Amino acid sequence: MTPQLSEHRLFDACQLLFGQSVKVDRDFLLYLQPGGARAAYRRKAKELHPDLAPSGAEQLPRRSEMFHQVVEAYELLGEFFRLKERGLWNPHASTYAVAHKKTPPSNKRGGGHYHRGPIPDITLSIGRYCYFRGIVPYQAIVEALTWQRRQRPLIGDLARRWGWLDDEALTTISRSNTIQGLFGERAVHLGLLKPFQVQTLINYQRSRQKRLGQYFVEQGYVTPLDMEQLVKDLNQHNQQVWKRQNDRCNAARQRQRASGE
Repeated sequence: MTPQLSEHRLFDACQLLFGQSVKVDRDFLLYLQPGGARAAYRRKAKELHPDLAPSGAEQLPRRSEMFHQVVEAYELLGEFFRLKERGLWNPHASTYAVAHKKTPPSNKRGGGHYHRGPIPDITLSIGRYCYFRGIVPYQAIVEALTWQRRQRPLIGDLARRWGWLDDEALTTISRSNTIQGLFGERAVHLGLLKPFQVQTLINYQRSRQKRLGQYFVEQGYVTPLDMEQLVKDLNQHNQQVWKRQNDRCNAARQRQRASGE
């Protein structure tokens, strides 16, 4: 049996994203564009995201529930737009057949450069993979990295919290403009931290930062389910790249052995 996407569910999804002040009917669906739904989703996601709740907020469980409802509403509209793109939406029907195979969200967004062409045969991070898949513009990767750095604790703050540096040492490192390198490298050069301490701080810092893919979800480039699939696709891509590299290395060694005999 072909699954159905009811008009009632679409109306509810639009009402949740756009608010009760907006009149949602068939005409609204007729003129609704992915960009408008994406903008509404971003506003609601920022308003309700659990990570942005005030510290100790009593309504956090309700906020989390509402956030998941917003995500589901946006995914539902994504299915609706895919139907429209395939010419399967009938504005005079109350239910619509849902496509079985999900496709990546449309990348026809304004702003930024989108990659067009094959994916390079190299190992990739999730940010670069999304770019080479044509899902996010290059500028979004830069913004995501900046967002990620803002989320993680500073190495200097961690070192002070762990008792490895005091305020005087932090000031000395910060003012050492004549020494090149990042904070940890300057601290080692000044003899205030040991290399293993810097590496420990960096490892802990990375463990506390949010995943880059979460930024693309929060900004509406992909849904959470799409991101899960992209991570699986990325792992498969990298495994295939590693296999081809190993095969080439093994073939080269065999040729060297053959030529030496």
